[in-house]
Amino acid sequence: MSVVLQLSGAAPTDISVGASPLAELTAALHAYTEAEHHLGTVRWARGLDTEDSPDEPGTALDPGLRLRIMGWAPLWASYRARYLLPMSADADRPFDAELADIADLPLPRFAELTGYAVRGGNSGAPLERVLHDSAQRESLLAAAELRSTTRAELARRLFDDPEALRDDLLALLADAADALEPDLLRAARTIGAHLPALRTDLAHDGPGEALAGLDPSASYRSGPPRVVFDKFHHGIVNVATTGLLVLPSVFGRPHLLVKHEPGAAAVVQYPLLSEGAARPGYAAVNRRLDVLRDPARQRIARAIAREPLTPSELAARSGMTLPQVSRHLARLREADLVTVDRDGRRAYYQLDLDSVRRIGEDLLTALFR
Repeated sequence: MSVVLQLSGAAPTDISVGASPLAELTAALHAYTEAEHHLGTVRWARGLDTEDSPDEPGTALDPGLRLRIMGWAPLWASYRARYLLPMSADADRPFDAELADIADLPLPRFAELTGYAVRGGNSGAPLERVLHDSAQRESLLAAAELRSTTRAELARRLFDDPEALRDDLLALLADAADALEPDLLRAARTIGAHLPALRTDLAHDGPGEALAGLDPSASYRSGPPRVVFDKFHHGIVNVATTGLLVLPSVFGRPHLLVKHEPGAAAVVQYPLLSEGAARPGYAAVNRRLDVLRDPARQRIARAIAREPLTPSELAARSGMTLPQVSRHLARLREADLVTVDRDGRRAYYQLDLDSVRRIGEDLLTALFR
């Protein structure tokens, strides 16, 4: 399955890059409510609960606000409500203006988009008349009840009083933004510092190469020019028709979000890496796992985990020939699992413990992307 951004006929003005305070807030709320998916910010999320995180302390939230955030969590789960990202390709708008866009949505449209988020996707039956069509209401409620009581409660509230539901949501978003203001300001500074390089890449490399470089799951293909993202759903987006907004995100790590729905601009929200971090993909993780699957390489890894050794020393300890040891060490080097220090003509190999330690984290990051 994949999402394809068709670039044929797209002009530079069809692709915008920038920041969205609303999108970053809801990415932070997702990271808070589903902390196990976000290894890079799990200490931050736990800090919100415990008020004590030694590395990245979060902002302590009022217990009542925490409960409200959890009650709205389906709207920023893996399928985020479309209005929680900019509906047009305009970026860098104030948070209050983004909230006003939600308030100004026609009520049937707000209800439809809310219904898709409560259900967990827009690939099923349409919900454009969910406020008045009994079949659509029954379908949404049945789907919500299968997922969780929280989703079912939101569906019922939507049916009973959609205007009050929207007012409560807007109040929650405003309160959460106020409570998380220090964290969001730090994220905004990081995003702002990254935007010039992103704009330069788009201008210098062209949209295809630049967009494909945002994530290991993406690839650029020509004839016709397009960018393909490996996702769990299928979609084809004509950028020349819909427009495209590209949003870097701090709290979105590790997810790459591609939103494409009729009547709104396409949005790519991609994760910024922490300083010095790699951007692991499935291929790199699988290569390391495959290399370590071999029993002979496991014996070598055990030996050089304790101390640096030369190939000759490894051959003597392992009972393998020097050419065999050299071939295994070459595979370990190709997978970035060893470091090499030279002393004259001697090369000392040692297991890169950080690289081995990251295998599990990198695998989870690739899976959750």
